[in-house]
Amino acid sequence: MKYLFFSLLLLLCTPFTQAQKFEKSSLIGDPIVGSVTQTSAKVWIAYRGKGDNIVSLLDTFDNTVFQPTTIEKIGNTKEDTAMVMTFNGLLPNHTYRTQIDQTNILPHHKATFTTQTDNEVRNMNFLFGSCALLNTDISRIFFPGYSSAIFWYMKRHRSDFMVWLGDNLYYLGKQATSYDRMFDRNLRIRRNFIYLQEFLATQPHYAIWDDHDYGWNDADKKFPLKDTALTIFKGFWPNTYNPNDTFKGNFFTFRYYDAEFFMTDNRYYRDGPGDTLGDYFGKAQIAWLKTKLKESNATFKFICTGSQVLNDSYYGESYASYPRERNDLFDFIAENNIPGVMFLTGDMHYTELSYREWKGYPFYDFTSSPLTSPVISWATLYKNNYSVPGTVVRKKNFGKISIDGPKENRVLKMEIYNRFGQKKWERTLNANDLLKNKK
Repeated sequence: MKYLFFSLLLLLCTPFTQAQKFEKSSLIGDPIVGSVTQTSAKVWIAYRGKGDNIVSLLDTFDNTVFQPTTIEKIGNTKEDTAMVMTFNGLLPNHTYRTQIDQTNILPHHKATFTTQTDNEVRNMNFLFGSCALLNTDISRIFFPGYSSAIFWYMKRHRSDFMVWLGDNLYYLGKQATSYDRMFDRNLRIRRNFIYLQEFLATQPHYAIWDDHDYGWNDADKKFPLKDTALTIFKGFWPNTYNPNDTFKGNFFTFRYYDAEFFMTDNRYYRDGPGDTLGDYFGKAQIAWLKTKLKESNATFKFICTGSQVLNDSYYGESYASYPRERNDLFDFIAENNIPGVMFLTGDMHYTELSYREWKGYPFYDFTSSPLTSPVISWATLYKNNYSVPGTVVRKKNFGKISIDGPKENRVLKMEIYNRFGQKKWERTLNANDLLKNKK
């Protein structure tokens, strides 16, 4: 009789609990702001269940509420959804705050941001870094990437935005062997680290990938799930990709006042190591990059890529391993005297500033690594002949770049901070220092 009672109770409750499960969706990934212009913004969230967990934007100046113009989603078999929303019609120099349009929502971090003004130039600063190894299971107790505390110190810098230079997470073991495993890995990282969540809510974010958030270690164009990886990455990072681009890849540009960023993909078209005539960015992306550089009138042009560019030591992965393509790009920049070019790179598990002249053009490569991953101190035994003395840092760290001054005399300041927010070094350049045959 007892078993009959519990069986009837189970039958009666089952429809109710299933309906209860899908009646409302629940927020499982706090809002993150991506690309921001004078009049638009992209916002990411994740939710579980059927139905949409829609975000709106509140204009904190006049309490106007904005709804998303477009929505893009990806999901998994657990009915988890990652969603990127585009908001248009915003006003320049207004501050907006995300709000979840659903009752009974659990406490979450509200993302805030300010749209760009209509000024041509403005004092600005941004953070950047790479190699954020974190783990989400019991091994995090002794795992090298156990702590996300560096993001608490980064949050205190109140930067205008953050540039992620790849290895923003690590696929470990079998996590890069299926769509659902990749989706789950990204979602777990977003959900399990409070300092990271708080940092992600404080300013817009722009991201590219490197090998570990693309596929397996040193993965190149032969990685069999590269299209799956691209879908996942675009579903979790609210970047602005040009829908008119005629070839695939994780690349885009964005502009912040008189600084333009060329966010490149060093994996999708990359040939295997050892082929000195091989491709790193690939022919289509190199053509795209050259066109964008030549069209840009920005004072500073940051080419962002995962691997170091100037270093010829051949430790680890480097653009130097693809001399045909790299030298052609250097020639193009030098021969066209494209002003203001600087490379921002990661990957090395140590930090340094590199400087090298090429046919009279002064190239700088500002490397920041790692954020949370282990430091590889012995890597600096492979001598980088172009390393600027006093800039090597063998500690977890993040980079900061500030740009200020009047239009005719813009100044760029480079800084490195350790994981406790303490400054390790500072260097300054004038815009004229990034010009061929500078006076």
